[in-house]
Amino acid sequence: MSELINTNDNRATIRWKLLTGVSALALTANLVSMAKADEAEHPQVWIELGGQLERLDGKLSDFTPSFFELASPTSIQTMTDPQAPSKWSIGGEGKITLAPEGTNWMFSAAIRYGRSNKSQHSHYQAAFPTVEKYFLPYFPPTNRTLFRAKFSDANAQSEENHAVLDFMAGKDVGLGTFGEKGTSVISAGVRFAQFVSKTNTALYARPVEDLNQVTAPGKYKLIHPHYQTYTAVLHAKRSTHAVGPSLSWEASMPISGNGADSELTVDWGVNGAVLFGRQQVNVHHQTTSYDYQQIFGSSHTVHQSTQTLVRKERRSVVIPNVGGFAGLSLKFPNAKVSVGYRADFFFNAVDNGIDTRHVVNEGFYGPFASISVGLGG
Repeated sequence: MSELINTNDNRATIRWKLLTGVSALALTANLVSMAKADEAEHPQVWIELGGQLERLDGKLSDFTPSFFELASPTSIQTMTDPQAPSKWSIGGEGKITLAPEGTNWMFSAAIRYGRSNKSQHSHYQAAFPTVEKYFLPYFPPTNRTLFRAKFSDANAQSEENHAVLDFMAGKDVGLGTFGEKGTSVISAGVRFAQFVSKTNTALYARPVEDLNQVTAPGKYKLIHPHYQTYTAVLHAKRSTHAVGPSLSWEASMPISGNGADSELTVDWGVNGAVLFGRQQVNVHHQTTSYDYQQIFGSSHTVHQSTQTLVRKERRSVVIPNVGGFAGLSLKFPNAKVSVGYRADFFFNAVDNGIDTRHVVNEGFYGPFASISVGLGG
């Protein structure tokens, strides 16, 4: 009888062990399923598209030919104001980020592009000269169109475009005291920057007007008008291409929401790079002067001269770069909408000289907005 009881006890123990094992296996499978579901809430690929309105900090040198020394302040302003390039550029941006499953690493490739165009014309006309009497019969008193007036005229077109590409690898090291849900990504990689501009300017002016009146017998005067008229044109192309190592820190801290459905975060970041590349400049300008002497109604060119300058340069450069941004994001499990303000400054980035080399900084700063979509969850 005791052997039968022991056999029944062993069977009960085996059944209990089997039941316990199956339950443990089911619990393990359920935990794994829950973990995968939790991981599914964090997409492995993010695609971001956006746009920005940027203030341009760089400035081209004014084209001021030698005859500016003869012109009045009003004429000079008429010819220099249209040469100022556009102060704003509009552009777009795109970014793709890969966050491998089970790691805190992130790999990204991003591009930012902007461009601006400006075309402006200005004209200034001084009053026609007057004289007491004309020498009859060559200059009837009612005919004043034979005398020319001082004037200045400017046509200027400028184009600018810039592009910045980043290839980065980073790791989320956490924000510590800011909370477990905050992120702090330190990245290193390579940055490529390109700046290209074109300028076409045409200036026309008559800064010298001398009636050279000569007293004649009687009440009339002999008049020998003397004029100097100038035409100046400028064509310039400038470009800078540079690449180098870069570092960045981007952080995000939730300020509202539960994170499961949506949350509002404060975002900020800084970046720096040292770029190595080449600056190229191709400048051509020409100034032609016309000297007129008018005698008894007939005019002819006394003297004409032309001055031409061509400057072509290409040299290696080192461009330090610093920047940063701050903004807000509304995050969902598989999407994000961001707005903010961003600035990027490139030192000694552009040679804007005309006759000689003159390097200036190039800066871009302004508001941006973007939308991101997560894939692969």
